[in-house]
Amino acid sequence: MSDRKTLEQEAQELLAEEKYEAAGERYLQAAKAFQRQDKHDRAAICLAAAASTRASVLGDKTFHRVASLYEEAAQEAEICKDLEYASMLYKFAAIAYERDYNNIAFSECFFKSREAYRQFLIQDLFHTKKTRDSVAIGFNLPFFGKRLIPLFTATFSAFLWGHGERPHRIVGFGIALILLFAGLYSFGHFLQDSAIIHPSLMQCVYYSFTCYTRIGPENLTAVGFAKVLSIIQAFIGIFTIPLYLTGLCRKYLRY
Repeated sequence: MSDRKTLEQEAQELLAEEKYEAAGERYLQAAKAFQRQDKHDRAAICLAAAASTRASVLGDKTFHRVASLYEEAAQEAEICKDLEYASMLYKFAAIAYERDYNNIAFSECFFKSREAYRQFLIQDLFHTKKTRDSVAIGFNLPFFGKRLIPLFTATFSAFLWGHGERPHRIVGFGIALILLFAGLYSFGHFLQDSAIIHPSLMQCVYYSFTCYTRIGPENLTAVGFAKVLSIIQAFIGIFTIPLYLTGLCRKYLRY
């Protein structure tokens, strides 16, 4: 413990003297020592400090090493369940990767940042949490508390399109939605050539697909509760299909 404390003190003294490169090396050595002793919370802080000092040396330039240190610090924070801190560190790593034109790593760290924050909201909703300074900041919030709406939106975003970094999930969501509504339509009736019919499974799938994509079926018209279902499905399609295109452009046009 004395060696680790000594390394941290030396790093702080070097930082005060604006010897950023030497301070960064001391912080990195201290982080490795904390990792060997499974002191993940302190390792995260030292790794983040090492990344910060390296960024100070580089000025407006960033390199892969700065981003990777922030990412490693975030992983250490995740291990010790300090998820809010991990979310922030992943965000710093994403920014550094983006400035280094590493778009794949940026995408992954941005996704992990949002996921860590979502897990923090779950943690904060059900448990009293301690900060790194052992000061209680969490509360046992009721389900209608201030964390519930952000948790709902973050969970929906993660499930639907991976916070914009997994747009292919919308394709799976769309297929599942088409099949689900097709099953519901099979209990209803349709108007075809001026006659009320009970649709076959293939007709239900076809109608569900055209309703979701808003192509519009040529010879089928929903009747009764099936009409309500078609309105709901079309409303969902209005939002999810543009989201897919947005996510696809956002992710792949970077390259």
